[in-house]
Amino acid sequence: MDILNTLPARISDIPRRWAQRAPHAHALHDVQRHWTYAELAAAVDSAAALLRGWQLRPGDRLAIIGENCVAQVVLSFAAADLDAWTVHINGRLSPREVDVVLRHSGARRAIYLPSPAGPETAAHGQRNDAVPVRTPLGEWLLGALNPHCTPEPVHAASDRQVAALIYTTGTTGNPKGVMLTHRNLLFIAAVSSSLRGLTPGDRAWGVLPITHVYGLTSVMLGTLYAGACLYLCPRFTPDALLAALRDHRLTIVQGVPAMYARLLEKLGGTQNKLATQLRFA
Repeated sequence: MDILNTLPARISDIPRRWAQRAPHAHALHDVQRHWTYAELAAAVDSAAALLRGWQLRPGDRLAIIGENCVAQVVLSFAAADLDAWTVHINGRLSPREVDVVLRHSGARRAIYLPSPAGPETAAHGQRNDAVPVRTPLGEWLLGALNPHCTPEPVHAASDRQVAALIYTTGTTGNPKGVMLTHRNLLFIAAVSSSLRGLTPGDRAWGVLPITHVYGLTSVMLGTLYAGACLYLCPRFTPDALLAALRDHRLTIVQGVPAMYARLLEKLGGTQNKLATQLRFA
């Protein structure tokens, strides 16, 4: 079957599709609880209403500063519902790095998602005079409205409408923003899901940052595109991975070589066998 002919119109169609097909199936897991696809879709609707109330318009850019969490996923889909662009910024970046992206993107709003994993995101929000707001997903920090933000043109076609503005690291110069359309993101999600043979019964570890293109497309969107469950983790430690393998019976782990090296070091050698339900790493 031609993947392109089966893609939905917007990335926000992903949770809605599975909320209809399997509303009680697990979509996300954070450190506290599971979120079903029905709950995820309802949270997206609620967040979209908040964004409208905060004067986010079609064609605006929404900066989301934080580390892997449920709110990050929800806001990605909620912004897509409004035809706004998400600008994901890792909360662990330096103040200069965060401010460069905020300034260059011309974001209409910035939302900071404080994390128990570290104080950096909250510090960015406080430095930029963001105000606390209580939401169904916890307390966020809301940046001031940018009156100079000009909305970009909105297109009905998914191969023309931008969904995300992803920035390079800027290690050899200033970060550069790359515009990715809904069709771009959906195609990568569908191909990633297909190549790994993901099914709704899979349990995938989500530690690679959603603020980076691989974490956003292959890990987050690819897992949810298949109706599988994404286990969100803001920061890697060998103990966190071992606990997830043991307690949540992960079937999919996507990582980088340094992560696996630290895991092997933690295990103390090849003689210590690790029993898992992994089928892809």
